[in-house]
Amino acid sequence: MSAAEMVRQWQQTVKLNLLSGLHAHQAKALALISWTMALAGSCCAGAVAPLAPAGMTKPASVRRRIERLLANERLEAIEAMLQLAGSILRDWGGRRLLLILDETPKANDLRCMKLSVAYHKRTVTLLSVCYTPDRPPMPMPRLVRWMLRRVAACLPQDATVTLLADRGLCWPTIIRQCRRLQWHYLLRLQSDTRVRLADGRETVVSQLAAARGTRWFGQNLRVFKKARWLRADVAAVWEPQCKEPWLLVSDTTASYACCGRYCKRVWCEQSHRDEKSCGLNWQRSRVNDPDHAQRLMLLMALANLLCIATGAAAIKRGLRRRLFEPRWRRMNSVFGLGRHCLAYAVTHEQPMVPIPALPPP
Repeated sequence: MSAAEMVRQWQQTVKLNLLSGLHAHQAKALALISWTMALAGSCCAGAVAPLAPAGMTKPASVRRRIERLLANERLEAIEAMLQLAGSILRDWGGRRLLLILDETPKANDLRCMKLSVAYHKRTVTLLSVCYTPDRPPMPMPRLVRWMLRRVAACLPQDATVTLLADRGLCWPTIIRQCRRLQWHYLLRLQSDTRVRLADGRETVVSQLAAARGTRWFGQNLRVFKKARWLRADVAAVWEPQCKEPWLLVSDTTASYACCGRYCKRVWCEQSHRDEKSCGLNWQRSRVNDPDHAQRLMLLMALANLLCIATGAAAIKRGLRRRLFEPRWRRMNSVFGLGRHCLAYAVTHEQPMVPIPALPPP
């Protein structure tokens, strides 16, 4: 199977299964460019264009197509991303899902707020919003509530959802929104957050784990004094090898297991690396206009999905150990393995695995 035939297969998957609501020409263009991005390991037009499959189009034409697509106001990137999220999660009903809210920067030019689902020690983007640091599209608490509501509409009704977020996004408004959506939450508190204990005493949460080796768990406490004391459980743990304590707030029973669940938030950091220096090299992009960057994030979400789905299928077929890694050491993430499979397929003109839909976790 030639590279051109593999691209056509991915185009059919995008057009029929992932973004069926888009115009066919837009879906095919998104598929071609995202497939080539995954192969090139870059989201920059200059690096992507020369790797377009032979017979599809010329490199100069690919570059112009990318530039036109990013500037195309008729392509509603946010709506397309929500449609993609619904297609990904369509068969994930009845499962426990970890959603991770995080903001990632591109130097000092752009910020991107992302809501992603945890998958195989990586995250798959469900919705992202790009903006300049001084001009978000709406006040940040309102933006986050809006993102949570839009993604909630894409989820299967019987899915059990837990939201993870770092201390920079641990806001009372997020807790209230999770309650409205009937989601669980596990957030990291700021060290100066006020807590009212069961005996009525007030303190800052950092005092609950003031020394290394401390573990403290409190149930049915009150947090966020300025927000009129929200009821929640608190876990304060300072492991000896850590530089600072973990101060967590949750709607479920506070225990040491909360720390294990919160550890999975680092998966989004690994995915940020996949999008930047260890994968698609977003930091090298010169696309700084928020509207254009929003369409670029849609392309990157498709490229990321292609790599992760291909890597997950390769792991299921046992190709990780058979072809790409020694038996005694794991060297590739599911994203990296997917990229290796694509490169191998192009070099040897045979598909490693059929391009799959993302299987449930």
